[in-house]
Amino acid sequence: MRRVWRGLLARGVVFTLVLTAALAGCTGGPGGGKPVPPLSGSTGDGSGSGSGSGEASAAPAPSQGIVAKPQSTALPVEARNIRLVRQGSDELVLQFDFYNGTTEKLAPDNYGIDRVQRGLLLVDLPRRTGYSVLSVPNTGAWGKMSANVDEYVQPGQSATVTAVFAAPPAETTSMLVAIDPMLPVQVPVQPAGSPALTPDPILTAPTDESRAFSPLVCAAAQQGGQSEFRLPSDVLFAFGSAALSPAAEAALDSLAAQVTGKAGTVTAQGNTDSIGDDPSNQRLSEQRAAAVSQVLQQKLGADFDYTPVGFGETKPIAPNTKPDGSDYPDGRAQNRRVDVVIKTAASAPRAALLPPGQQLANEGLKASVAEVQRVDGYLITTYQVTNPGTEQVRFDFAVEPSKDEVADGELTVLDSSGQNHAKACTVAAPVYFALTATMGAIFGMHGLANVPAGATVTLWGLTPDPAPNATSVNVQIGGFPQSLPAPVTPGG
Repeated sequence: MRRVWRGLLARGVVFTLVLTAALAGCTGGPGGGKPVPPLSGSTGDGSGSGSGSGEASAAPAPSQGIVAKPQSTALPVEARNIRLVRQGSDELVLQFDFYNGTTEKLAPDNYGIDRVQRGLLLVDLPRRTGYSVLSVPNTGAWGKMSANVDEYVQPGQSATVTAVFAAPPAETTSMLVAIDPMLPVQVPVQPAGSPALTPDPILTAPTDESRAFSPLVCAAAQQGGQSEFRLPSDVLFAFGSAALSPAAEAALDSLAAQVTGKAGTVTAQGNTDSIGDDPSNQRLSEQRAAAVSQVLQQKLGADFDYTPVGFGETKPIAPNTKPDGSDYPDGRAQNRRVDVVIKTAASAPRAALLPPGQQLANEGLKASVAEVQRVDGYLITTYQVTNPGTEQVRFDFAVEPSKDEVADGELTVLDSSGQNHAKACTVAAPVYFALTATMGAIFGMHGLANVPAGATVTLWGLTPDPAPNATSVNVQIGGFPQSLPAPVTPGG
């Protein structure tokens, strides 16, 4: 419970935990979301007794539009009719209908949808950026979310939930939406006024944007060799600039925290898209690489050797244009990046893949892979843990990265040779979780960090692609000793 208790203590309550990140498989319907591996989790006493202050004004919401499915078969709650709508030029509104499919009344904030712990995450995949719920000034850690999240929803009923985020760039057309305790789905970003938002006082509340968004920090490693971190230029730098943004500090802190060893080499590689002339792009890529290298030297120390290098537009990882020759903004966004390659003096023993342990297998839990999708240079992996027994089983799922161990449930994706591997990307924006993965350990109506008897929990993780041209990978899950082979499918 080492990571889970941090959120509980910060909130000052012991009966609610909302650290589950849900990737929900989506159903067809208006707005057509792209299916993404499911997952969900929740906590609470099942009676809605936590922080609920009254009954939400609720009615059954039809299962239409984009639907985030439950993470756990023992906690049948859904987010229905999910929509992302721009509000002005600076904000993006997430609205959905929280559906209570259980037999007991419950409040959404007992199950991850909470104004303090904010178990909601938006990810702009091509731009490698995570967005957390905006803050309301002078309320401490409260997020800009509707007040009804602490009100009870009766069985079979729904309540509309509103959360407000910073707006992504104008060229962003869809985002990965993770709502705790459900599975993530890809949702289109719609212009202001379409569709009309359900009225909510939170829409006009003041905003504190100090923790609006942050770059994803994603690492792929070679067995006994180097680690490569891919950073998005759009969040690190302003357009056409080599001056690091405020958000870059958190990203480089996250990178430095994942480096093993105290000495070695650090190579920062700047890359641009194809817009602009070659000399300008080359110069900008060199300047950006130098800026990142300089800050990493301050964070990692003088025992590393630092080399900045710029490649301009010569090393794209995605097309800059579509097959018909028209502009492809999502591809260009992937190409605007700084890759940081680190080789440590202790790389042979330290960069080696740590053994996953077998604690969960010993407890009788079973693991399987549901799906591995390749989307915008990432793999989105969903995997399942099932309890076939007659008693609940402890599952203390970790929501923060680990360096010296493989935590129970932690995801690692390997190429077929086992030489290249990747773990879930980190994001600095959320308040109570750090991984772009399952955000908590609430898997049933009663109890925390337990898998109920007979239940299946679907977990997920967003990782770099350790084998971009491979048709299959191996999936390692902390607590289970055997890697599981799985085919890789295109994510659409």
